[in-house]
Amino acid sequence: MILSRISRAVREQNWFAVAIEFVIVILGVVIGFQISAWASERQAAAAREATLDRLHDEAEQAVVYHRDFVEMHQRFNAERTEAIERLIANDWADADVEAMTEGITSIGILPASNPPRTVYDELVSTGQFAEIGSPALRNAISNYYSRLTFLQGQIEYMRSVSVDPVDWQRDDVTVTYAPGTTRERRYELDLVSLSNDPDFIEGMLVGNNTQRALTGWTESTLHAAQEMCDAIAEVTERPCVTEGEEAE
Repeated sequence: MILSRISRAVREQNWFAVAIEFVIVILGVVIGFQISAWASERQAAAAREATLDRLHDEAEQAVVYHRDFVEMHQRFNAERTEAIERLIANDWADADVEAMTEGITSIGILPASNPPRTVYDELVSTGQFAEIGSPALRNAISNYYSRLTFLQGQIEYMRSVSVDPVDWQRDDVTVTYAPGTTRERRYELDLVSLSNDPDFIEGMLVGNNTQRALTGWTESTLHAAQEMCDAIAEVTERPCVTEGEEAE
């Protein structure tokens, strides 16, 4: 219909009418493109919001994951410190043998650190990471994953250098099968004999230093995970709720 009106206006040399019809056509096209762009932006905004919600959940899981490891390392460190002091003094009076055994044998534990990161990897692989939130939010997320990468690298390095700083193939250490336990293994230590072995004590001191460094790196990663979760929470307007906490 518009074309027929333009054709008639041209035949009649009604250039004003031709101009009006062209303006109407152009406006229609522009408005159509604008409506399409608004619809696409609304869809993209909804997708970003959904992704941030998923990232929020993943950040909460990361906090819980690292907090559990920090608590485990702290418990082992406390037991190991007491055990080392008793080894040096050769004083086992009133000692909690089970705790001392756990503290001593934890010297070579180097667990991998692999918290959930599916949503983050999706954002990076699809090039959408730069589109979410503000620079401050992206910095908080990047800082956490930088800390995580460093922690994972240090664990791999320590594993490659030495899995265990002490030699457990000795007469005063007995390893028995213990079904029902986490690792189905139980250590029985002759604590007095170990106290009289300077090389064993030196290995404990070296390993304790490594374990405390690992604890510090894990604590830094936990702190970064909490900052990331709090930054995401500001955008999603949901509290960063971790295990044992309830949203108000």
